[in-house]
Amino acid sequence: MDNIQYWEEKLDSFDYEERWNAFSKLVEKVNKGEITFPPPSPRVNLHFHTFFSFNAYGYSPLHVVWKAKEIGLSMAGSVDFDVLDAVPEFQRGALEVGLPFSSGLETRIYLPEFPDKEFSSPHEPGVAYYMGNGFTRLPDKGSEIDQILLHLKKVAQARNQKVIEKVNAYLDKVRIDYQQDVLPLTPSGNPTERHIVLAYALKSEVVIPSAQERAEFWGEKLGLGKEEVKKLLEDKATFYDFIRSKLIKFGGVGYVKPDSGDFPSRAEVNKLIGGLGAIPSFSWLDGTNSGERDPEMLLEFCLANGIETLFLIPDRAWNISCEEERKIKVAKLYEIVEETKKRDMPVFVGTELNRYGQKLVDDFDSPYLRPLAPYFLESAWTLWGHVVMEMSSQRGYTSGWARENFSSRRGRNQFFASLGKNTPCQKEAIREIGKRSTSQLLRQFGQ
Repeated sequence: MDNIQYWEEKLDSFDYEERWNAFSKLVEKVNKGEITFPPPSPRVNLHFHTFFSFNAYGYSPLHVVWKAKEIGLSMAGSVDFDVLDAVPEFQRGALEVGLPFSSGLETRIYLPEFPDKEFSSPHEPGVAYYMGNGFTRLPDKGSEIDQILLHLKKVAQARNQKVIEKVNAYLDKVRIDYQQDVLPLTPSGNPTERHIVLAYALKSEVVIPSAQERAEFWGEKLGLGKEEVKKLLEDKATFYDFIRSKLIKFGGVGYVKPDSGDFPSRAEVNKLIGGLGAIPSFSWLDGTNSGERDPEMLLEFCLANGIETLFLIPDRAWNISCEEERKIKVAKLYEIVEETKKRDMPVFVGTELNRYGQKLVDDFDSPYLRPLAPYFLESAWTLWGHVVMEMSSQRGYTSGWARENFSSRRGRNQFFASLGKNTPCQKEAIREIGKRSTSQLLRQFGQ
């Protein structure tokens, strides 16, 4: 079958061979001129969740690559919670279509230095979202790093089951089973809170087939009137988010209050990130929580602990209906970016796509982001330069080689960004970089 939509739908099959076959069919159409990609534009999204954690549209890593090419991104990055399952697939697909790429992991860590401060995980003092970016390989099976990775996934799934136990007791009539209702929604057994919410919504349709009775049920359980629920049911994104906020997040009946033992330490996660040649990144929310209000303190803490990059979601700062709130958050966004610039810390950005209605890419041309876009793009090229060096010769941004050859972060950033801008996403070009000596690389890409 030659139907493009048919093959695009197959990109999200849970069977890898089936989705790779679909991707290959689409690439054939590109090569024949039946599909034309737009030229790359100065836009990137380095934070696409895939269906290995939760993508709101069910996109596989290959589908994310395809979408990124369709909309003309200069670079795309996959990020998943607690797993690196997307890495080989995202890499293979991106190389096939010449899309500069990165793969990352997101988790939560406990910061014993700040037991009373709130960071990117609201209402959970001492807890922060934390990332590794630029992974190019997986750990050896059975290695210490592999065990850390398995531990991240195990801890997250144990918490999920505690949540389900509480919510089942509350909903009573609509109960889900972790094995039967949740795990089948994922390709590799890594469900998130959003999968749990989806499972409850789907189960309610089975248990309560009448739309009116279902609206009454959710109205009672969510504390809403019938008309309010009907309106919510017309907008899946808002409905699912409302279930999550009312039942699972802080204050909800299924909320599981974390303690320090529920999360890995920064040292443990850094061992995983560093051991695989990736770059640690601190996740920044919006600058309004107690742990983020002083950007100088936050960034100095990061640098003192080997965290030299920041990850943020620009849309949260300006795409807000309340003008007063927008003013505050835009000011905080500009403040944190200015402080990162002073310290030569790259800033990686993206939209997540783990919520219905989120953009495929940030609006870099908006008046709010236009002044910041050049720094975001320069940071993305730094990350691609890292990926090229790490893939070709394990001489990435955080390697011993980089520490030996760059005395300043600015010099290191300039080298990796220059290399990134001038190296196409082609296997041979990447291999060629790996063959070059230090002196050759520094002559060509150093300042």
